Amino acid sequence: MTGEKGIYDYGFQTNLDIQTRNSKGKKNMAMKVEIRENKLCIEIDLEKPTPSASGKTLVVASTRGNTVTTAEVDGKPVIIGLNAYIKP
Repeated sequence: MTGEKGIYDYGFQTNLDIQTRNSKGKKNMAMKVEIRENKLCIEIDLEKPTPSASGKTLVVASTRGNTVTTAEVDGKPVIIGLNAYIKP
């Protein structure tokens, strides 16, 4: 702990580029994970808006499920599930 209440210093790895794959092994969007100043920063490519499974929204970025990253907290991998969408 760094001395500030609730702030931890885990010695994180930074600048991790991850190519995600869905359950069928198909490549998804490239995602960059960076830990800066005790914050998890995620950068993911935007895609052309496509209808969600329900059709209620248009997906503009997604990991298409949970993705295990090489970033670690307490020696355990950080898992990211990200969906970004717009309303039609």
